[in-house]
Amino acid sequence: MRVGWVAVGIALVVGGALFLVVPLEPLPSQTVSTSATIPYYLGRVAGFSVTGAIPVSVSWTSDAPVEIFAGACASHCTNATVSSVVAEYGLGGSFSLSQPDGGYILLGATPSGAAGSPANVSFRITTALTTVGSILIGVGFVCLLAGLVRRKGPKPPSPSTRPVEPAAPPSSPAVDPGPTLPPPQGAALIGRWV
Repeated sequence: MRVGWVAVGIALVVGGALFLVVPLEPLPSQTVSTSATIPYYLGRVAGFSVTGAIPVSVSWTSDAPVEIFAGACASHCTNATVSSVVAEYGLGGSFSLSQPDGGYILLGATPSGAAGSPANVSFRITTALTTVGSILIGVGFVCLLAGLVRRKGPKPPSPSTRPVEPAAPPSSPAVDPGPTLPPPQGAALIGRWV
């Protein structure tokens, strides 16, 4: 196991997870007038998420009391299923939406009450960096695997490839010959007659 690769992998996975779920990137503010012909903002938050949805945080302020409505849609928010529906009333507030990948968010306002005065509502949108988070998680897992897989060292040589050491000459046990004796007399006599 290589500890450095494992530590880097863990840091990248945790950082990527934070980028996936925490709205950090502010987008340009959008202003909606309740007296406009189209009193809503329909827009798309760019990005891709491995979870299938991009977290969006919205805060809003108004110069007169209004009712706001918001939602996230899988398509252009026409004849489509709207999720993350929010409705608020007052001069300001904040809420969260979860925009599906490739979907849209809808932010609108109407005057408060039957005789409400026209108002301008400013929406401040902040989104998570889901594309960056997805990439960091992928790279983090690769680093984790690289750190967890055991590195194979050099193999010991097999018996057939080991160098042969020169053999030492055979040694015979040391024998004490004892005292040297003259040849026996009888052998000398036999050797003469033959």
